[in-house]
Amino acid sequence: MKNHKSDTAKAVKIIDGVWWVGVNDHINPLFEGMWALPNGMSYNAYIVRGKEKTALIELSRNGFAEDFIAKVEEVIPLADIDYIIHNHLEPDHSGIIPIIYEKCPQAQVLATAKGKNFLEQFYGEGDRVTAVKDGDALDLGGRTLRFLNYPWLHWPDTMFTYLVEEKVLFPCDAFGGFGALDQGLFADEWDLEAYWPEAKRYLGTIVASYLGHVVKAIDKWIKGGMGINILCPSHGPVYRNNPMSIISRYQEWAKNERGDKVVMIVGSMWGSTHEMGAVVKHRLENNGLEVKYFDAATAEPGQVLGEMLNVGAVVFGAPTYDANIYPRLEYFLMLFRSKKKNGLPVATFTQNSWKVNITPKINVYLEAMKSRIIPPQVVGHGSPDAEVKKELELLADNLTAAMKGAGSVS
Repeated sequence: MKNHKSDTAKAVKIIDGVWWVGVNDHINPLFEGMWALPNGMSYNAYIVRGKEKTALIELSRNGFAEDFIAKVEEVIPLADIDYIIHNHLEPDHSGIIPIIYEKCPQAQVLATAKGKNFLEQFYGEGDRVTAVKDGDALDLGGRTLRFLNYPWLHWPDTMFTYLVEEKVLFPCDAFGGFGALDQGLFADEWDLEAYWPEAKRYLGTIVASYLGHVVKAIDKWIKGGMGINILCPSHGPVYRNNPMSIISRYQEWAKNERGDKVVMIVGSMWGSTHEMGAVVKHRLENNGLEVKYFDAATAEPGQVLGEMLNVGAVVFGAPTYDANIYPRLEYFLMLFRSKKKNGLPVATFTQNSWKVNITPKINVYLEAMKSRIIPPQVVGHGSPDAEVKKELELLADNLTAAMKGAGSVS
């Protein structure tokens, strides 16, 4: 039986002495200017009160200061905050710093050494900051906050904050997800089966270039023997009952082990490239593979990157456009290169009705990603005829063999 839904328009008590004071964003359509937010976004912040001192963990992005301050002051006057703790200085966590620092003139600011540098660089506030080292602790009076460095999750300044006595972890961007907290603050108030794809899309976009650091962070935590009773990420719901439900999924997704799934990204101006794609997709599925097919013209990039976790191979299909690669397909090539989608088997097919073969231009991207390029790289001239269909089926068979480790292909 689910608990009564929490009202995230107000501060929410998590346990005695710990409150959520974050904000929900239904204004901005994109995160980082790139990733769609159909369900909004949460910027989570937390207050921890001891017998003597009070700490504010994280802030919010610019534009939400009024909402943020109102929530904090339901718990404590902002001027009475003793410590402001920055787990991470990306602007979605820090954009309201100028307003908050002015209203908290006595608060001591804590961040990693790299975070201190960012505070000086972004806001000219380096002198006010105390740099904490991995393992340093802060006594609030009967409550201890411990700081643990986890660089590159997903910025070099990232740390986790851990409330030792109650085993509450504030893991910054780790274990987060897209979506405002309209269903309530706590994960047990959510339809998690509907939420997991948004958590996976978040991991595949925001942290995609640093998946190895996710695995190392989880391993470091497990080896350290520190338990977690409550997990309070910077985005998405709070896990008060079963924090392993998200941690185990992150662990599985971040290992990025190759499965029997193929992601196909195909662009087409008038349909003939999609006709080629349909031949490849049908053959791959007949070979027992799962195929996720995306139209490059309309696909949301974050959804594609979410599906790229644990993928076994990729297929790109594109027509010639102004003697170059169809731009909407080339965007995904650039994106995959940026997100370090390296070493995968990759198949390509193209259209060169203008007698310009764009395959070499595609291969520049694939070689930069150290892709295993699967032959034949099929070139069509409009709707695929019988000969081209035969080549496409051979391409699908060779890609299947490469995925299943059946040796060399030719």
